[in-house]
Amino acid sequence: MYLVTFRLDPGEYDAEFHELNDSIQAVAEETDGYRGKRTWNDPASDEVLVVYYWETLDALDAFGADADHKRAKQRWTEWYDAYEVTITDVIETYGSGFGDSADPPK
Repeated sequence: MYLVTFRLDPGEYDAEFHELNDSIQAVAEETDGYRGKRTWNDPASDEVLVVYYWETLDALDAFGADADHKRAKQRWTEWYDAYEVTITDVIETYGSGFGDSADPPK
C-alpha cells in the first residue's frame, strides 16, 4: 500500500477550483486501486493534510495521468499559498484498530 500525503496552505478558492477538485476526487474514486482518503485541518495555522490510500504505484500513476489532475497541478498558485506531496511505501501497520474509522478507509 502507498500513502500520498498532500500538505497544503490554502489560499483563495473559486468556483472553478471546486469544480476541478470534485472532478479529480471522482477520478480518484473511479481508479482501480484507490482505497480512500483522510483529511486533517490545523485550526491554528489553517494547514491541511490529506492522506490518500493507494494499493499500487500503477494505480497512483493512472490517477496522476488524468487531464484534470495535471491541469490542477499546473494552476496550484491560484489556489494554494504552498503545498507539498509525500509518497510513502507502507511496510507495516499495527495497533489496536479504530473500528469503523480504521485505515485505510473503506
